[in-house]
Amino acid sequence: MSYIVTLGDEQTKSLPAPKRSYTPQDVLKPDSGLLPDVEYYLYKQIFPPIERLCAPIPGTDSVRLAECLGLDTRKYQISASSGTNPQSSEISPLESQIPDAVRFRDAARFHLRCRACHHISTFEGLCDSTEMCTPEGLVCSSAECRKPFSTMAIVAQLEAQIRAQTSNYYDGWLICDDPSCGNRTRQISVYGHRCLGPGGKAEGCLGRMSYEYSEKKLYNQLLYFAAIWDVEKAKTKARSEREYSGLRDRVMVLAETNKEDFAMVKAVVDGYLKKCGRQWVEMDSLFGFALLR
Repeated sequence: MSYIVTLGDEQTKSLPAPKRSYTPQDVLKPDSGLLPDVEYYLYKQIFPPIERLCAPIPGTDSVRLAECLGLDTRKYQISASSGTNPQSSEISPLESQIPDAVRFRDAARFHLRCRACHHISTFEGLCDSTEMCTPEGLVCSSAECRKPFSTMAIVAQLEAQIRAQTSNYYDGWLICDDPSCGNRTRQISVYGHRCLGPGGKAEGCLGRMSYEYSEKKLYNQLLYFAAIWDVEKAKTKARSEREYSGLRDRVMVLAETNKEDFAMVKAVVDGYLKKCGRQWVEMDSLFGFALLR
């Protein structure tokens, strides 16, 4: 049965949509005075599919889409308590301009387990873990052990930790940004990023779901693993930053003596980065319109 949801008259304008629905013949009568409820159709039929289609596009969110459609954005306000608030209009710096201390702040550190004493050492690069470095390579940080790590042992443990981080990404857990909800699930709502709520019916919560382990977090994790084995970056850090001025000469010597071994380990991480699509941009898809005639 065909029907049109209208604005209603003085008696019915505050009633639910079914009470304000009429057949097309009634609405088309010259003296009916019935007008279609455009806002209802935008909310119920236009906005949901647009939100689902635009969800994979970085930089889009419900508030911006609702604003473009001329809707009341207050109904799509996202909790300001989220650490990654997509409504923010502040200008963000380029990724390449963010200092490593900030960019890798939440990255998982690289741990090495000694086969001799089973002590777990944390290696954060030549500048920050100078005590573990010797001209012959890395050694256990335990003062009683100090046994060296072979390059193959380092590579094996590095690959295991990379795969563990990749596994966390592919688990695909979603969390709600509303602290009063705290919903954590692997189910995706048909309404895009809308929270499924405590009952799993996409009601009872206005929070926004986001990936607990995003592709950006995995990419930064791989960059961190590559950075700790980059001897050129370590030498630049020792030269330019005042806090490492006392270690400058030692870092320079260790960088040269461990250059080949560190390059072998870094090549392992670079192999994973080459398979990561986040660092590649398809220019033909961005500027394909310029090739059209």
